[in-house]
Amino acid sequence: MRVLLLGASGFIGRSLVSKVPANIELTGTYNTNKPDFEKINIEQLDYLDVNIDWLQIVEKYQCIIIAARANAGTETVREKISKRAQSAFEQLTKAVMESKSKPFIVALNGSLSYGHRAEESVKTGDKINPTGFARSYAIAEKPFRDFLALTNKIAIIRAPWVIGPGSWFYQMYLEPDKIPIIGQGKQWVSVVSVEGLAEYVWQVVESQRNGILHPKLIYRCRQKEFASLVKEVTKKQTHKLGRFKLMWMEKQMRESVLASIKLDDGMGNQSENQTSKINLKSAIEEIYSGFS
Repeated sequence: MRVLLLGASGFIGRSLVSKVPANIELTGTYNTNKPDFEKINIEQLDYLDVNIDWLQIVEKYQCIIIAARANAGTETVREKISKRAQSAFEQLTKAVMESKSKPFIVALNGSLSYGHRAEESVKTGDKINPTGFARSYAIAEKPFRDFLALTNKIAIIRAPWVIGPGSWFYQMYLEPDKIPIIGQGKQWVSVVSVEGLAEYVWQVVESQRNGILHPKLIYRCRQKEFASLVKEVTKKQTHKLGRFKLMWMEKQMRESVLASIKLDDGMGNQSENQTSKINLKSAIEEIYSGFS
């Protein structure tokens, strides 16, 4: 199967490359910094370029994975780039509809699209109410939601907190001198490892399972418990990020870390049991060994 991966040089993209199945002929794209990949084809592509001939591109593939996300430091710039991404993905999905090859699309997004849900179990059929960073990123997801309303040739994977080397996890939990307990720490945190997410994506690619999907979690717990597990591994102290300190955060960041999202991965309470807790601790230990 010939597969195109947009965003191969990113955090999730690199893991997808490392986990690519033997029966997949993968072409990955990058924008500015060419990655050093050995077992795939690599091409430079700025997917935001309005002059891209998407029809010529999509005809070559049986599947297209969108793992690209335009990052920005402020809400204003984030929204501006997301609107450009929306336009680009409208052109991409239009090209897929017009193509002869009709490639299957796998689009990755985040669970913040559901908004702050307190104690509710968040299911794949729930309506979106974006909060935090998803206020911007849900804009770029809209063409894929529209495409899903027209055809079953797409999977939209809404991933929760993704931990792995070089992720947000470094910035929030490993680099600071103390580990944050955010607010009261009662908000639900759903966690998947970047390797586990990559394996799940390839399962979806090969099965062409369609619709809105949630990956299997490594663990689901309160933020306070998550911080406690990081403390056990790193031997650092915890400290509370109260209302005053949180107000100094950029708005979308603050909303993101305060959002309570108890993501339903279809496994019942398995993602909250002791085995899952041990698996998360092992994942944190592995990440921390590379960090320290």
